[in-house]
Amino acid sequence: MNPLDKIRLGLRDVLPVVLAYFPLAAAFGVLASASGMPAHYNFLTSAWIYSGGAQFMLLSLLGDAISPFTIISTLLLVNMRHIMYGTSIGPHVRGWSEPHKWLGAFGLTDEVFAVVSSRLDKNERLSVPYFITVMLAAYGSWLAGTLAGYGLGTLIPSGMAEILGFALPALFIALLFGSERSRADWTAALCGALLATLAALLNAGGIGIVLGGLLGAAVAMKVRPKKREHS
Repeated sequence: MNPLDKIRLGLRDVLPVVLAYFPLAAAFGVLASASGMPAHYNFLTSAWIYSGGAQFMLLSLLGDAISPFTIISTLLLVNMRHIMYGTSIGPHVRGWSEPHKWLGAFGLTDEVFAVVSSRLDKNERLSVPYFITVMLAAYGSWLAGTLAGYGLGTLIPSGMAEILGFALPALFIALLFGSERSRADWTAALCGALLATLAALLNAGGIGIVLGGLLGAAVAMKVRPKKREHS
């Protein structure tokens, strides 16, 4: 398959992601506008962070005047799953140039990973034209949605814009229920949620999110059944 065919295939595969990213990014843009974030900061947040969950969480943490250390720790914790994505994709990009690897790493979101993984499951080679097409199309949709949302946010009353705050919990609920989960996964989610809720009730701020994530991961490691070693 020539590079042009790879590009066409990438556009076809990523179309559902493009259509889903635009309204979600628009919701972020509206909320950022309602919170008083300047337009250029709004756009740069999407351009640099490029993570729906982290960006919505950033708005919430900034609104609660959380300490910078807690904000940075929380955002890093939220995005730590991307290390596993990179580990999974890494063996398939060994022949790529370093600039292509760095560009691919930046654009490896949850949905992009799902798209390219579906091709790997079919034992297809992960080519640069295909991956970069998928990544840039999704990234472009996110940026365009952010700009559109910010424009709408200037026209929507702040009280109405706050309703869109449901987008963040809806995003995580969708990720939680969107695929088959093990007992360890559910235990991690429950423990993390309980500790984060308790921290919120004690006015401990965003540190509860960090501790909740760490506790959930630790408990999940204990609950997850160990693989038997074969002699």
